[in-house]
Amino acid sequence: MRNLTQRSMASIRLLKKDINKIAFELLRECFAYRHHHEDLSEDKFDEVIKKIVYLRNDLILRTNHPETDAGAESLKDHYKQVQLDLLKIADVMEELKK
Repeated sequence: MRNLTQRSMASIRLLKKDINKIAFELLRECFAYRHHHEDLSEDKFDEVIKKIVYLRNDLILRTNHPETDAGAESLKDHYKQVQLDLLKIADVMEELKK
């Protein structure tokens, strides 16, 4: 039982690292895009940055606080949904290009 607990805690830690890595990479790309596209409006840029930060914070919160009364299967589904939502965060970058 101990190995199972350690393994799941390590998986959660890796998921949070992935969330941070992807979010910070997207922020870096946004600033690079802004540097090369001077015609980009300040409001649009700020909106995209805020959205990335909000989504990152939401994913970390959902990772840290899953449903406490859930069984093993629903927790597994919860973390799968967090991973799927993490993939959707990359779509925010496309908003800058519109």
